[in-house]
Amino acid sequence: MAQQTVIILVTTRNGYALLHRDQLPQATVPNHGDLALTGQLTLARQTGHLTDITRAWTVQPTTAHGELWVLDGGTFNTVPDVTEDTNPNARWAPITSLTDNAAVQEALDAANTDISIQLPAA
Repeated sequence: MAQQTVIILVTTRNGYALLHRDQLPQATVPNHGDLALTGQLTLARQTGHLTDITRAWTVQPTTAHGELWVLDGGTFNTVPDVTEDTNPNARWAPITSLTDNAAVQEALDAANTDISIQLPAA
């Protein structure tokens, strides 16, 4: 089985993304694991944000046998005023600071045009 990695992209309509320790929340999917469940648990553990994940913005090959999935963690209108369930290592940062990852840039383009991929069933 190919190694799968997920990055979870939670954004706002006014240009912010939810980060964990200055990076987008991410994890390696366990062998025979579920992309959506891994994304949900990673996002909750790393940021305190709880959401259902059913789609991805992009998937790209990472190695001869690997895949990187950028999952849709949801979109807020603006940065929440009070985020009671956010952990201290989470913060909102301008999307413009996420320029170093081609997969994330492709995901942001897909999000802007609302073109997504339905996640495969576990």
